[in-house]
Amino acid sequence: MISLARIFRRLQASRGGWTGLWPYGLAVWSGIAVFASFEPVRAGGLIFVALIPWLIALRARPESARSISYLAGLSCWIPSVWFLRPVTMMGVLALGAYCAVYWVPAGWLWARGLRVWSSKNTLTGLRLVAGGSGVWVLLELLRGWLFTGFPWNNLGVAQADNPALVQLAALGGVPLISFLIVGMNFGLALTAFRLGERLTTRGAWRVHAELYLPLFLLALAFRWGMGELQRQQSAPVETMRIAVVQPNVDVKWETDRATEIRRILWELSELAVSMQPDLLLWPETALPDELRYSAESSGLVRALAEKGVPILLGTLDMQAEERLNADPEIHFYNAAMLIDTDGRLLDLYWKRHLVMFGEYIPFANVFPFLRSMTPMPEDITPGDVPGIMELTTGQRAGLLICFEDLMPYLSRDLVRGGAELFVNLTNDGWFDPYWGSRAHLDHAVFRSVEFRRPTVRATNTGVSAWIDIRGQVRERIADAETGDVRVRGFKVFTVEIPQILEETFFARRPEAVVWGALLAALLLPFRVTNGKSDE
Repeated sequence: MISLARIFRRLQASRGGWTGLWPYGLAVWSGIAVFASFEPVRAGGLIFVALIPWLIALRARPESARSISYLAGLSCWIPSVWFLRPVTMMGVLALGAYCAVYWVPAGWLWARGLRVWSSKNTLTGLRLVAGGSGVWVLLELLRGWLFTGFPWNNLGVAQADNPALVQLAALGGVPLISFLIVGMNFGLALTAFRLGERLTTRGAWRVHAELYLPLFLLALAFRWGMGELQRQQSAPVETMRIAVVQPNVDVKWETDRATEIRRILWELSELAVSMQPDLLLWPETALPDELRYSAESSGLVRALAEKGVPILLGTLDMQAEERLNADPEIHFYNAAMLIDTDGRLLDLYWKRHLVMFGEYIPFANVFPFLRSMTPMPEDITPGDVPGIMELTTGQRAGLLICFEDLMPYLSRDLVRGGAELFVNLTNDGWFDPYWGSRAHLDHAVFRSVEFRRPTVRATNTGVSAWIDIRGQVRERIADAETGDVRVRGFKVFTVEIPQILEETFFARRPEAVVWGALLAALLLPFRVTNGKSDE
């Protein structure tokens, strides 16, 4: 015990030379640990301790909180968005650097709170646990909203494989789970600080409320989640057979491959409709051109539909806007279209939430060179109404295209419009050969739990699947022997739709998450001297 005490005192005293860099090493450790909690490592349990090295670094070097925190954020976010490398390397670096910024105010505020904390004051410790968790949640919410939002890999998403804890999303969405995770990290870190002080003073050591409280809340969450799993399992359902086609096409915008793409769609779909499903589903922009303006594509779709199965598909669309004394302005849309068995267009949805640098380039008219950063030759125009479609079987489907299933407010709009299931059409083939498609599926899990609606996903390549209202991935398209999801094929999913549609607390009161996080953040302790906060 004496040797441990000497090591602890030496670490506290180190400031210069190489030994003075150890807090930055801890920051990198935390960043990598947070990254490893998600795809592709998927060590979800690690997230409950991943922030502790960072907190130790902030406690030891509060005056360097900004640089320590930004390094921690970079260590997490550059590898976290590496799956975008096939699309744009510059975008990976820019997006990673941007997301890391949100770690800076968190670390700076946490460092101020840690300076106030004392092992002799349990109330201050509890305020730090609650306040530190609230600050983090507010920053996650801000990242999910600012500049159109990028709510990717919020801490709670690391629990996608934890069915009991995932149920908390019905109460407070992913932010509530993130709150518990940060609280657990704080509780363990403060306990470690107490232990360190006892090692240096040789005093008695015992666990305090800073650890008891998050442990109790975590246990309560598990217990409640288990009860929810049992309750939802017994809910009455009706079934719908949906055939999902996964074409696994590498490059979709090369015109000389249009014939091949149509052939793949025809062969897979012809086999799928022979099984007489209720609906045939194609992924985002499945066709190589605009359906409504292509004789080849419209002929293909009509011939398939006339086999007796309606088709819900993704395609580009365009519309000309007449202008006075000028040529018409052409608008392009990322669309989903419902085709009946006579080959007629029943309904249409234009994607509302566009991906920056993926579907549009801000300021591209001023800086044309920015156009090289996107695979899209033209900007996409956003739609302005939720995608609610009444299927021929009577169910109301809520359409989400591409990353729209990351945005809870879009799913909430669909639920309020009467959606009984979510349908996500996406093209995750841009991310191959990396893990982005599997990570995307993890995020979709939480929309099903937050709003108690099943989700059916049709992707160009991995992962086409359906998720039940408990957030469990029930079926997916994958190689039967290897389990590889990057395959070409189709599958008929028997999707369970609840007969009694539930309105969760998160659906009724989404603003409660924001207010709860704000109130918790205000509990963060600060020392005030002469009317000024202590730096």
